[in-house]
Amino acid sequence: MNIEKFIDNDITKEEALELTNLKGKDLIKLFSIANEIREKFCGNKIETCTITNAKSGKCSEDCKFCAQSEKYDTHIKTYPLKNLEILKEECKEAINHKSDRFAIVTSGKGIKKGTKDYRTIQNFAKEMSKDIEICCSIGLLDEDDLIDLKNSGVSRFHSNIQTSVSSYKKIVATTHKVEDRIKTIKSAKKVGMKVCCGGIIGMGESWEDRIDMAFTCKELDVDAIPLNILNPIKGTPYGENEILSVDEILKTIAIYRIILKDKNIKIAAGRENILKDFMGSAFLAGANGLMIGGYLTVKGRSIEEDFTFIKNIKKLWEK
Repeated sequence: MNIEKFIDNDITKEEALELTNLKGKDLIKLFSIANEIREKFCGNKIETCTITNAKSGKCSEDCKFCAQSEKYDTHIKTYPLKNLEILKEECKEAINHKSDRFAIVTSGKGIKKGTKDYRTIQNFAKEMSKDIEICCSIGLLDEDDLIDLKNSGVSRFHSNIQTSVSSYKKIVATTHKVEDRIKTIKSAKKVGMKVCCGGIIGMGESWEDRIDMAFTCKELDVDAIPLNILNPIKGTPYGENEILSVDEILKTIAIYRIILKDKNIKIAAGRENILKDFMGSAFLAGANGLMIGGYLTVKGRSIEEDFTFIKNIKKLWEK
């Protein structure tokens, strides 16, 4: 296959599936083309996002990958929504480190308008949005909920579709549907928010599932696509899953870049302890963003280490 043609042309689902078979020198070529597309459409900026696990555990949903579901015995720390002062202090740390945005992430089906937690998040956004872009990942919301959040200063909303639409019911069996997530994403876009939407690889999905998820993100015209690499957590149904190989992870990133040319593809959970010494390779295969400072129930590297890493990647890009 002539991979170079995808630098300036869209790729079809069938062509993307063909790329999954590449090996050896052809795989290295794929990474090179993906990196060229990243440079052409996104430039040499690495976008950073700092998140806070603002409300942890006791979640009513049955997402099979998640340590925070009350359905599984994972021994994580649980707590209600952090108070306003704690959230502000955490955000100020992100500002001091020059993170591009700060995201409030909460467990549960959704924090709805009119509740105490919702008002806390509104007050937080009103105070801090003047200094940094504020993102929320607070569950399934309707248009009215999102309008009030936007008016409070939340400029970006996050909701992952996790996998292909057709396979979503395999990972969330009963508590909600993928259509609920898609409705929230469309509502966020309708009210003028940017949207961050991606998923997790390594849950036993097929290559077709991964490709379908990428094309769904493209159809929804989301702004950023976080790619998480499943880190199997004991106590969850996926606790014994086999960890993906490095070349499969990098191949996924490269194909996503070819499909989603001008979008922010950010590497999130799993990059440190699964990619390990190959973490930099993700940014030579199409990635251009990352979460810094840790995740939800899994500790990441220090912010200082990540910014040193970013400087080194930019040096490679500029050579």
